[in-house]
Amino acid sequence: MRKLLRALGAIALAGGLITAAPAEITFNTSFESGNGRDFTQVNDTTWSFRLRTDTNSTNNAWFYFEVNGAEGETLTFRLLETNNTNVPHHWSTAHPVASSDGGETWEHVDGPTSHSNNVYSFTHTLESDSERFAFHHPYTWAMAQEKMDEWAGSPYAEHSIIGQSVEGRPIRFLQVTDGDKGAPGEKIGIWIIARQHAAEVTASYTTEAFMDFVLSEEEEARALRDNVVLNVVPMVNPDGVVWGNYRRNRTGRDLNRMWDGSATLAISPEVVAVEEAIEDWVDQGYSYDFFLDIHSHSGALPHFAFHSGTGVQPLLYHDPPNYHAHSREWLSLVNDHAPFFHPTRGDTSGTNQQLAYHRQRARYGVLAFTPEGTYSRQNYGPTPNAFQTPVQHRQVGVAMAKAIAEFYELEAPPTGFDSWYLF
Repeated sequence: MRKLLRALGAIALAGGLITAAPAEITFNTSFESGNGRDFTQVNDTTWSFRLRTDTNSTNNAWFYFEVNGAEGETLTFRLLETNNTNVPHHWSTAHPVASSDGGETWEHVDGPTSHSNNVYSFTHTLESDSERFAFHHPYTWAMAQEKMDEWAGSPYAEHSIIGQSVEGRPIRFLQVTDGDKGAPGEKIGIWIIARQHAAEVTASYTTEAFMDFVLSEEEEARALRDNVVLNVVPMVNPDGVVWGNYRRNRTGRDLNRMWDGSATLAISPEVVAVEEAIEDWVDQGYSYDFFLDIHSHSGALPHFAFHSGTGVQPLLYHDPPNYHAHSREWLSLVNDHAPFFHPTRGDTSGTNQQLAYHRQRARYGVLAFTPEGTYSRQNYGPTPNAFQTPVQHRQVGVAMAKAIAEFYELEAPPTGFDSWYLF
């Protein structure tokens, strides 16, 4: 009927001509993490759109929009100018998600997807009069706030604010252990951060499951809390998340390129807050042994982690003895609990001190990793080509927590290396 009204624009009723306004399809992105612009009708069932770039930046790849007034219709959406997005060739494996209940639950779109000639398209039959579409399962600042409030109520967690974002949102911090954190050097010190890049939503699902597990009464969780102090910043870039950015913060900075001393309160206070919290921890004499900076990637790859490589390093930047072996050991433990997590991909000999994990590895001598989740289909493990969903992202979070617990039960676990690159 809606298509008929759009075609005719009028109907005859009771002997008179009554003009009927065409049923209107509208678009909305005015909600947290929303992104999309220039929605234009191409034909009766097809609409084109573009992405809004990150604040003060050309970065873009994330979309999250709402379609109103098209229940029951099968529509095709064409994203234009994909060559201008961060990694154009990754669109060939992208598969968005749809929600018919305002973002409470999500499923992958039910129609075909394609990418060619600078255009990415996907098709879906809308199940409600208000349907949402996103690049991947959204994880908003509001969702993070709710979980952090929940964790803060645990008897094993201490919550504080370590700084503010550009727009004044709190950089929330949770410290997890059993009892107090002990005397300096008594317990193993671990730091975990996530969501430096705004739209890397898999990182939040992984971090959420990690935290739920370590605060649980599972035997491995209790053992972990007995021996370890976990220092966790679940969302480093709240402004970028709220505004629907892909990578950048509100001043347009890529926070994971600001760890080389270039971060300031004016342009990247989020990084300053985390750096100062780590420095204060170390200055008080507490152990610092292990670091995770959790991210996402957009290609058709498995979950994996960037880690210390075996390649030839520049002068003054050589890994300490056994560093690489210990890195591989922990990654293998993660793979034991999540078989689709690739334990060797991500081997790198890079020395980019702008990156958080390189900075921590070099400055403090800690074992450091950048776990990467995938928005797309995995290409590794027992179920290759399966869509990745929050179920898999959460499984990796639990696997990483269990792997840390097992790693520090080793007969001679590493408890920190000397820093080997001077700043």
